[in-house]
Amino acid sequence: MEIVYAEDKKSFVEAIETIRAGECVHIDSISSVSDSAKDFLDAAVKLADKGGELVCESEGFDTRREQGALLFPLCRALSELEQAGRKARRHSGIERAKSEGKYKGRKPIAVNGELFESVVARWRGGELNARQAMALLELKPNTFYRRIKEQEEQKMKDYKQMEHEIKSEIKDAVRQSRHDLGELKKQVRAEAKEVKKAADEKLELHDVEREMRKDRIRAEVEHHDAVRQMRKDVEAEARELKKMMENE
Repeated sequence: MEIVYAEDKKSFVEAIETIRAGECVHIDSISSVSDSAKDFLDAAVKLADKGGELVCESEGFDTRREQGALLFPLCRALSELEQAGRKARRHSGIERAKSEGKYKGRKPIAVNGELFESVVARWRGGELNARQAMALLELKPNTFYRRIKEQEEQKMKDYKQMEHEIKSEIKDAVRQSRHDLGELKKQVRAEAKEVKKAADEKLELHDVEREMRKDRIRAEVEHHDAVRQMRKDVEAEARELKKMMENE
């Protein structure tokens, strides 16, 4: 089992952050690594959740042994009791402030938006671990992860808004396309009617010209027939006149 030695609060916090299941954190005393009982209880609970062990020389705690195994459950119970007490006191204070008209809600921690985006991007990319990202932003874990959650929720809202706008634009485009198609169909039908009308008129004109041509041919034929008949009559009269002259 690997043992990580922590001599002060900073090294203790780092050890808790980087500890792996089965490893053990060794401290000289609780007071050397924590400024308050609350901080120690929270750290002990976090260490237990990660599957680590704790050895404290001065207080004689060793969670690896049977007599020290109760430390973590005791710390968890005390931590939950302390959290419940804090929530109750806070709720009571808020209710009192509300009744006096003084409650305005918790003032949000100011964070540089560009810096936050940059640091979180580096954290997501693996360039920074969570502890380093929090240090750069000067944020506590709860605030850090809450801001990330708020960022993700805002991005989801923005995405949904963008999706809604795109869908609206597509619907408008489809509606306009249908309208344009309808107008185009009307225009095509009108042009088709004009073309048909012009074709019908042209056919009628052709029919008239054809009939005129027939009448002209018929007149020419009749004229030729009349001329031929006149010629026959003249020839017949000429023969009769010649015959009469011969008889005299």
